[in-house]
Amino acid sequence: MTREQTLNTDSSTAGAFDIDSVRMSNAAVLADYLCAQRDIIVEGEIAARSGDAEAIPAIIVAARRARSAVAAHRAARDHHRELRRLIEDLRWFGLALGAAHDLDVQAVRLRSSAGALRARYLRGPVRERVEQYFDYNIEQARNEGRALLGSRRYLAVLTDLDSQIDELRGGTAGWASVDRPDVLLADLVERVQDRMRAVALALGEDSRDATVHSVRKAVRRLRYYIESIGPCEPERERAMAALESLQDALGEHHDAVVAKRHLLQISRDAEKAEEPSFTYGLLYQRELDVTDRLLGVLPQACDGAVRAVRLLAAAEQSGDGGTSNG
Repeated sequence: MTREQTLNTDSSTAGAFDIDSVRMSNAAVLADYLCAQRDIIVEGEIAARSGDAEAIPAIIVAARRARSAVAAHRAARDHHRELRRLIEDLRWFGLALGAAHDLDVQAVRLRSSAGALRARYLRGPVRERVEQYFDYNIEQARNEGRALLGSRRYLAVLTDLDSQIDELRGGTAGWASVDRPDVLLADLVERVQDRMRAVALALGEDSRDATVHSVRKAVRRLRYYIESIGPCEPERERAMAALESLQDALGEHHDAVVAKRHLLQISRDAEKAEEPSFTYGLLYQRELDVTDRLLGVLPQACDGAVRAVRLLAAAEQSGDGGTSNG
């Protein structure tokens, strides 16, 4: 076809070409994003094997980002078995490797809480028992994490991630070009809102904690998907800022919920040793107060984030949002 014939191609053919270009562009951006997360994981593994415990959080976040970016695609979740396996393996990897880090965070939190109490509220060897509990569990989790980084399953995760990156760059990953960014954003926002409605209907402490955690996971997937679709435009920056603020509140809620679980276990250990459990009950109530306070601010924070994401989706639909304009 000559240049003149190309220029005279009818509008329907030109439109199809534009759509294909947009889809290829979206796939390339996603490939770059996944490659960046893969590099963080590998570099973090090298550092962690050298004894750098600070490398672990970066690996965990990179695994979550990669998982969320892929799982946001409905076609990937529903119709591609190898992608479902990758999503599940990234979830396993993040949870298993993150156990020691999560325990470290909780140890600092509960040591600080116990340390802030007046002496008259400390009944029994509280500080010693907290230290003993976390020292043992952290050491176990670190040993398991080190073994994980040398496991066949970990290497399989990297291999599968590399395969998807290659397919995205080679144009053979059809799943990445099926869903338009604005449609996926609407789908992910609806997921967040559905889960917030479940929070409002939840009865009882355990039910509320579980439903808020489900919101946290939905918001995380939404935020990391937005990260994966290209560089920050004004609408994207505003959406990311609102989601980050919401994630902070949800993360604080999650930390308080996990602290409650640890306190229950520590109090059981204390009771078996015939030690007073009064202090653990006091610390538990303080964590419960944190979750109640955050429940009051979540609806407004969620509404603000949803509005910002909808503005981004509108920009994507109109062709003004980064990669969606081809």
